[in-house]
Amino acid sequence: MVTNFLFWLMAAVVAQTVTDGGIVVGLDVAKPRAGDASHVEVTLRDKATGAPLGGVFPTAWFAKAKSDAALDRKQCTASVATFIAGNVYTRPAVDLNVYHVVAMNGDATLTVVDPHFSFGGTQLLALLELPSVGYDWTLSGSKLFVTSPAANKVTAIDTATWKIISTFDAGADPRRIIEQPDAHYVWIATTDGITALRPADLTIAAKIKTGNGPHDLVATPDNRSIIVTNGDDGTVSVVDVATLKEVARGPAGAKPVAVDWSPLSNLAYIASSDGAITVLDPRARKPVARIMTEPGLARIRFAPGGRYGFTLNPAKDLMHVIDVASNRVIQTGELEGGPFEVTFSDSLAYVRRRESELVLMIPLANIGKEGRALAVVEFPAGDTNFGKAPRLTAADGIVSAPGENAVLVANPADHEVYFYKEGMAAPIGHFSNYEHPPQAVLVVDRSLREGKPGTFSTTVTMPDAGAYDVAVFLDSPRVVGCFRVYVAENPDIAPAKLRVPLDIEHLTKQRIIAAHEKTQLTFRLTDAKTKQPATGLTDARALIMQANGAWSERRPLIALDDGRYETDFTSPAPGVYYVYIECPSAGLRASNPQFLVLQAE
Repeated sequence: MVTNFLFWLMAAVVAQTVTDGGIVVGLDVAKPRAGDASHVEVTLRDKATGAPLGGVFPTAWFAKAKSDAALDRKQCTASVATFIAGNVYTRPAVDLNVYHVVAMNGDATLTVVDPHFSFGGTQLLALLELPSVGYDWTLSGSKLFVTSPAANKVTAIDTATWKIISTFDAGADPRRIIEQPDAHYVWIATTDGITALRPADLTIAAKIKTGNGPHDLVATPDNRSIIVTNGDDGTVSVVDVATLKEVARGPAGAKPVAVDWSPLSNLAYIASSDGAITVLDPRARKPVARIMTEPGLARIRFAPGGRYGFTLNPAKDLMHVIDVASNRVIQTGELEGGPFEVTFSDSLAYVRRRESELVLMIPLANIGKEGRALAVVEFPAGDTNFGKAPRLTAADGIVSAPGENAVLVANPADHEVYFYKEGMAAPIGHFSNYEHPPQAVLVVDRSLREGKPGTFSTTVTMPDAGAYDVAVFLDSPRVVGCFRVYVAENPDIAPAKLRVPLDIEHLTKQRIIAAHEKTQLTFRLTDAKTKQPATGLTDARALIMQANGAWSERRPLIALDDGRYETDFTSPAPGVYYVYIECPSAGLRASNPQFLVLQAE
């Protein structure tokens, strides 16, 4: 009891500062308790002037303390150097410099991976099961909301812990879902209209009937209106956020299928499958222009800045560029292969097509000249056409990677997510999606992000209770600072651990093995509740995966005595391999966190 109290007391006071090179580095960790999400804040200011040091990119790591004494500067610098170099055997307990990649899969699962794992591979962080195949998703703070139309459910997920918080009913056939800019409501399109959800407490504020669906929707930047298409009625609705009521409804083409907002013109643009684009002023609650194109429109999206809108017509293999200054089509491109998705980075438009695995890129600097042909380049995102797998979602399959001029591309037919860096002829890598077909991809940034000048923060899940050294590093100007943080015990953790029914002890001492040669792997399985050896398990097996996702196999475990099990493994090539243990009869899934890492040389 005394030890627990002391840890609680030390963990409650963690705001600290150190000075290095004339820069004062501050660290504040809010209520660090094992297994809980905690707000971590780093501040940087000039010691002489007190001015905040903004526009820089600090990095930080939590590492289990190896001694009672805090690290001195020499030890701190050595610790930082180790983490920057990356090593599969000296990983930090918490890395504040990563982003997680989430894939919405065609088999009603979400996979969450860390793509910055050592040696360029990935680490499976979570495998979540949805009530049915996901259709769309949106992030709201630390929560991820996913719609599952076939189950009439919406799933709320805590992205700090990657646990499902709730699965709830928001109305029949929930599909499109968005967050309004101030995050006060999350809006869900259902059969009859839209549902307003309070993301803070997961309560329904209102169910608002509009026209008949299917619906697309967009929120105005001032948080005053939601624009909703009513596909089967040929209309568009304006919903007032303050009163949670439909305040206007009018025609919008024969079958409106998509809507987007231009922040430059402050108008909504509604695309209909008959080729009409209705320009709507939600303040006046009426259309102000109409643009005609060919029948077959399926999507409209605005490039950064809102000057130019891109429409896709997969039926006619066409893309149009609209200029909001004149509300006219100013450029047209013929894109063979059924273009169905367009997304943007700061400098490029990316287009996926059903009948090709090649992603088209259109430089945004070259658009805007009326009548000029569109400049198009391409890169391969896999070996199989995107259309080989059925399109089950409205969510994006191409998203920007944080902090880099790069994008992630989901190819469901290949079961891979590709990493493409702008300016390259091909992807420079790919992330294994662990045999699941990724329909859409999303990035959850875990790195320190600057809010106000000189203040950088993020939210992370605290590691096991104990003392940790937190290293903060800034490359330019060169600053190094280390802090001692105490993570308190959590009385709720013990019951939660029992959800992993077996404790796995890795008895294989040799972690560097010879490639192409047989290696014996031995494990001890213990009942997590009784702490007794788990004997007689006939369906225990090892899932062995190469870090780059290029190879995997399952091997049965042979029972020995005293809860020990073994199998052999011959690596097909040099590299890093993960060994996961699963046992269906005991309720132990392969996605449990007790994995073994081997390096074959």
